This record gives sequence, structure tokens and C-alpha cells, in this order.
Amino acid sequence: MRAWFLLWVLLCALLFAAAACRLLPHEEEMEHKAHPQTPPASRAIVFEEPQTPPVATSPPAEEAVSRPEKVSLPRIAIIIDDMGYHGQVGRDLLALDLNLTFSFLPGAPFTRKQEEEAWAKGRTILLHLPMQAQSRRWDPGPGALYTTYSPQRIRSVILEDLESVPHAVGCNNHMGSGFTENRDDMHAALAVLKEQHLFFVDSYTTARSTGLDEARRMQVPTARRHVFLDNVQDVQKICRQLDTLLTLAEEKGEAIGIAHPHRATLQALRKCGQRITGRAELVGADQLVR
Repeated sequence: MRAWFLLWVLLCALLFAAAACRLLPHEEEMEHKAHPQTPPASRAIVFEEPQTPPVATSPPAEEAVSRPEKVSLPRIAIIIDDMGYHGQVGRDLLALDLNLTFSFLPGAPFTRKQEEEAWAKGRTILLHLPMQAQSRRWDPGPGALYTTYSPQRIRSVILEDLESVPHAVGCNNHMGSGFTENRDDMHAALAVLKEQHLFFVDSYTTARSTGLDEARRMQVPTARRHVFLDNVQDVQKICRQLDTLLTLAEEKGEAIGIAHPHRATLQALRKCGQRITGRAELVGADQLVR
């Protein structure tokens, strides 16, 4: 009888322990609450789509520009994409004594606060407009545009996204290798930007993008990315990409680079950023659209 009683007590204890474990938050959920910029693995954010479509690394011949006579140095703009999800790295990038352009994702946990800080520092601010990737496996995140959307829905999504980034003077695409290849959809999106007096920088995630050409047709101020600076997150390689951007600007008169809130990017800009300011003028992206 005593043995049965002890067995019953042990069974009750095991059931109680199992119930308690279900009530306690998982470790990754506790980490997410402490550091909301780092989502649990089950909800991990993919910031850049894999480069399955061809991505051009050098500008088309017709993009070469004549440097204005009054400008003695080539001009470079560096856009930091994906702002809003990276707390400390985002703050450290904002603190750099470099005239960077910051592109914020809509609805991200740090977007509103960091966007206000960037505006207070006089930095150029963009909406990093999410667009459909080549594969539906890659989710561009909240506020994205898809090729199945009507022009009316495209307009409403963009206007809602802009509410998250109220100081934006232009936008560039986040992902978008699928959306930017569709001229009709790009026309609908660019019509909203033109209505809102915003410019468009084509991130050029696919060589088949119609964004730059359609913006020119519609007389929306525009430009395109020339160099991705940190596809490889290594400080020395990012510094070499900065040199590539500088060389291109010296050849063409101006160039645009895109980077991201990676720790290696921050370190590279701290280490090599000043070499740009000695040989080129670092300007906001708004200065390079036409």
C-alpha cells in the first residue's frame, strides 16, 4: 500500500512539473523580450534575398555623368539599408561622423526613434520599401508590395509605410527582384512617389529591374545603386569595396553604395570611411538623383 502511495505522489509531481514547463516562457522568447531586435529563430527576419537573378555590378554606359564644373571632387552617397531592426549597431552607425543616408524599414521596432535621431542630425532619410523577391520563399517583411496587388492597394500600402518614416524624402527598394522586373507594377508604385514628391533609388537587386528606366520615363527623380559594400561581412573586404566605389566615382563623377547594419560594416566605416572624405565629397542620396 505504501509503495502505491509513493508511486501516486511521484506521478503527481511529474505532472505538475510538466505543466509548469509549459507555463514558463522559452529561453529564446525571453531573449527576444530583452532584445527585440533579435527575433526568435522561428520568426527570423531575412534582410537580403539570395542573389539568384543576375545582379549588375557596374553601371550601364548611359549612366555616366559629366561632373559639374563647379564641383572639384567626385560625389559619393552611402545608403545604410535595413535600418530599424538593429538597436546598438543602428545607434553606432548614426553616431558616425560621416554624412550617411539611412533607409528605414516600415514598422521595425527601432525605426521611429532612430529615424527621429537621423533627422535631428540632418541626415538624408529614405523609406526602405519592401518589395516581392524573385521567390516567394523570401519574405520581404511588413509593408511589402506584391505583383498581385492592384494599383489602389499599392498606393495604400506605400502611404501606410510612409507613416512609419515621416521624414523620408525618397525611397529605395528592399529586396524586390520580382517586383522591380514588372514595369506595370513599378509604374503604379512610382506614381505614388511622384504624387508625394519623393525620389526613387533603385537598389538594383536584379539586372532586369525596370525601376530606373520607368522613373526616368515618368520624370521621377531617380538614381541607382552601383556597389554593394558588404555582401561579404569582412572588414578588409568592405574597405576594398569602398575603394571600388571611390574609383568608380572618380571615373564617372559620382556613385552610390549600399551597406547594411552589420558589425563588420560599422568597423569598416570607422577604419576606412575617412579615406573617402579625403578624395570625394560624401553627400546624401538626394544630391545624386536627377
